[in-house]
Amino acid sequence: MTTSDLMTRWEQRAVDDIRLRRAREDDWDTLYDCYQRAFGGVRAKDVDAWKRQFLLEDLVVAEDVSDPDAPFVAGTMAVLRMTVSAPGGAQLRVAACAQALVVTTHQKRGLYAKLQAECMTIAMAAGADVFAAMPGPGATYSYVGVAGHTRRLRIDRARAKLLVRVDDTAQAREMRPGAARPLMREIYDRWQHATPGALSRGEHYWPATYDDDSFAIVHPDGYVLYDLVGKTVLVHDFCAVTVAAHRELLCCLLGHGEYTEILLDTAADDPTPLLLEDPRAAAVTAVDPGVWMWILNPANAFQRRDYRADFHGVVEIADPYGLMPGLFTLEVSAGQGSWRPAPEGARPDLRFGPVELSSIYFGAHTPLELHRAGRVEELTPGALTALDAALAPARRPFNITPF
Repeated sequence: MTTSDLMTRWEQRAVDDIRLRRAREDDWDTLYDCYQRAFGGVRAKDVDAWKRQFLLEDLVVAEDVSDPDAPFVAGTMAVLRMTVSAPGGAQLRVAACAQALVVTTHQKRGLYAKLQAECMTIAMAAGADVFAAMPGPGATYSYVGVAGHTRRLRIDRARAKLLVRVDDTAQAREMRPGAARPLMREIYDRWQHATPGALSRGEHYWPATYDDDSFAIVHPDGYVLYDLVGKTVLVHDFCAVTVAAHRELLCCLLGHGEYTEILLDTAADDPTPLLLEDPRAAAVTAVDPGVWMWILNPANAFQRRDYRADFHGVVEIADPYGLMPGLFTLEVSAGQGSWRPAPEGARPDLRFGPVELSSIYFGAHTPLELHRAGRVEELTPGALTALDAALAPARRPFNITPF
């Protein structure tokens, strides 16, 4: 992996009176105050556990040093080290861009770009396979592609009835999150490995995110974690490894007879509506992009995922950012793939950019879908359908872990 033109442009932006450095232990109170003003506060249940999710050397601080005797924080950005499930369950190393902010007095000066360049430097030094981001409602990152979608459901509890009720000998039970945490961690790990695009959760994530103000229902093969707000059952996690667990947990949620609706986020192909007598009782209220990713190490990524058909061709990556442009041979045979530079004189069969590469890889969009949008160019007849067949997702990517 090499330094990209994009990073070079970011790093070379001149921002007067700004010094970038890595965070120190004595920065936490100041950073916490900055987050209060930028994000409305850190919504951590356990602030110490929240801090322990970060390595100080992965947290970049931008100081305004216009007055050398009174420097102050003008911006910050952090990298969270995680893993993500490739199609088939292999784990890729992720550098997730988190806690990004520039104070209102210093925006529109190029500081955010310099912070991003520092985080990309951290990501590459850490040997990350993937760089991940979750742009805010008013922002977008042109160099990352959507790696999964979130389908938001509103279930009308009064109308929703299970299509089939099969007795389950392994009954679910209600628990508080504190007591259920070891069980939920084990189930989440199984669910995450089975779900492409899902991010891992470290040991400190759980106490930082959930406390006993919430509720949990745990099944040997799944769990649901939720709050009761007004007349709404607000689901945070719904992780089911088997259909039986999915049905049983959904049945338990529908048992909240005094509540009118259940709100939960699902994958685009989640079976919840199909488990109901009338699928219209689970209305789709939105479909939003989830995690956005940039594949930094495609050679490792394509070697470790699974495939559904063979493919032999040359792909041209038209990368305007200079990180990974060029011609590459993708060979898939008997479920094994390899990605390497194409030989001298090779002609491309397909052409697209790194944004499309990320979406195609995880299955958020297929090559055929992107081709219909004019974002994948077929140069050799038949190459598009062959790539589409090879990379067809067994299930759509989905992530429920914010950062």
